[in-house]
Amino acid sequence: MNGELVRKGILFILIGPAASGKSTLCERLVTEFPDNLQYSVSVTSRAPRAGEIPGKSYHFVSRDDFEARRERGEFFEWEETHGNLYGTLQSNLLDGISSGKDLLFQIDIRGAINYKRQFPDNVVTIFLLPPSFEAMRKRLCGRGAVDQQELTRRFDTARAEYAMLLKVYRDSGKFDYVVVNKDLDKTYDEVRAIVIAERARYLRIELESVKQFCEVTA
Repeated sequence: MNGELVRKGILFILIGPAASGKSTLCERLVTEFPDNLQYSVSVTSRAPRAGEIPGKSYHFVSRDDFEARRERGEFFEWEETHGNLYGTLQSNLLDGISSGKDLLFQIDIRGAINYKRQFPDNVVTIFLLPPSFEAMRKRLCGRGAVDQQELTRRFDTARAEYAMLLKVYRDSGKFDYVVVNKDLDKTYDEVRAIVIAERARYLRIELESVKQFCEVTA
């Protein structure tokens, strides 16, 4: 042994409505922990938005290409949201868990529940909430050109996610943490603390790596 604890990788999943701060928090986390926390890049059939980088923000593919990959069984999960397809590659998950590298996800609430069901010991779910509906509206409108139809879609998605969050209250098999993003720096400190604490959970640490610290020779 090399004097370090060895553990399985963790799948950190950030869930929440538009303007809850998911993207900003993910960027800060991978910047602070570049060696052992990697952003999981999903595949999507939608077109890139302003400022998005192919291969970093998403893997952008045509709808036909996405559907062909789905038929080959390449996705662990996939969803259609607002008329666009989104999916997570199966190989990314398994490689991350087995190598002990942590992965960071932004996915919708249905996908998060599926991950939690399939990998209960490796998934940590964090639901981010804007401080109010009005704050969410202001943040969305402050992003620039968002038409009324898009706003309505996002508000409908938020209502559905909130309904699901309340429905599974006290169900430990669904969501682990809920954080209100009122102040970005304080919210980041909370999420960062969750990441650090979850890495020390005993159930994820390999027994042989613990034994090296438990030998008493005196």
